[in-house]
Amino acid sequence: MEQTKSEPMVRKKIKKVRNKKQLTILPTNQLLQQVWDYIISRPPKKGEFKKSEHESLFLLGWKVGLRISEAIGFDLSLEHQQAEYKNLYLLRGKRQKESTTNRISFFDFLEKVKEEMNLPVNVELTPHTLRRCFATYQAISGMPLPVLQKVLGHSKISTTALYIKDSDLGNLVKFRPV
Repeated sequence: MEQTKSEPMVRKKIKKVRNKKQLTILPTNQLLQQVWDYIISRPPKKGEFKKSEHESLFLLGWKVGLRISEAIGFDLSLEHQQAEYKNLYLLRGKRQKESTTNRISFFDFLEKVKEEMNLPVNVELTPHTLRRCFATYQAISGMPLPVLQKVLGHSKISTTALYIKDSDLGNLVKFRPV
């Protein structure tokens, strides 16, 4: 701001208005089932070429709790070779986010689905939300936190505990089917 002799320098105090982050809730298992039913019955929109990939990513996040990078890199040829571990697969674990396009397209896909289904704004529906739902539902079902920690691939149990917030448990228990 330039100052001239005739006008004194005036400092304007700019108030930073913080946008409060809207409280969001995890979708219930019933709602996720409705989303899944919608996804598999939904015809591909113009320009969408990854319907089966998006379906797979949704299931791997919701039912298995994989990170989006793990789900994108999931390889069916990595089935465990020992008989007692039949139908179990080896994961490569947390990796670099090399496939940004896939991550973004899946995120955008979930946003479209949320909009098309007219889901409330405060209901989260993102790739990471699916993982948090998996963790929360497993905790509600009685899976011990140390076991859940191993399943999710966390090095610290405190990380696993962050996935399951009291508010989530309160909302989920309220909607838990009897």
